[in-house]
Amino acid sequence: MRCLPDEELARLAAAGRLDCVEELLARYRDRVYRVCYRCAGNPEDAEDWAQECFIRAYRHLGHYDPDLPFEPWLLRTVSNTCVNLAKTRSRRRRQAEIDIARLEECPGRGPVVDPLDRALCAEEERQALGAVESLPPEMRIAVVLRVLEELSFRELAEVLGVPLQTAATRVRRALALVREEMRTKDAAGSRRPAGRPRWTDEL
Repeated sequence: MRCLPDEELARLAAAGRLDCVEELLARYRDRVYRVCYRCAGNPEDAEDWAQECFIRAYRHLGHYDPDLPFEPWLLRTVSNTCVNLAKTRSRRRRQAEIDIARLEECPGRGPVVDPLDRALCAEEERQALGAVESLPPEMRIAVVLRVLEELSFRELAEVLGVPLQTAATRVRRALALVREEMRTKDAAGSRRPAGRPRWTDEL
């Protein structure tokens, strides 16, 4: 089972082989969760989003062509799912986010510990990731796949289902927004460490 390529596993999974479904899940669980976490911004939503991504992928396995690479097909499903879930969450939580922001401004509250903060060493990197979370869903997923998952622009275009130039433009515009937000924070008096984060290397 472990020696079978993804494409064959997907074909067998579409035919009802649950053991093949489990093997694909084992191979891609961490990567799908990582993408979902970067897009969702918190571990609770990331777990739910990853589960939804796998459910949707399983439901659509019958439309997958085993003659084509499986990974781009799966990432396309994950990308579309994350974008849709981000839009839905934004509509449902707009008022809730305002209320949470007000609560966090109240004195006596300790800082919220984010796993991302523990994983990153550079303050500028944390600022950049925070700026990415504020991007529109389509731009956010493009940055996540290009910078964090290190897809080439050609691979990114294939996953997003857009022309190569569109994929490149989307990433450049997103990173420009990230840099602009960081400049705004700098102008407001936030401390800026030396060096540039790799987010801005695309520009």
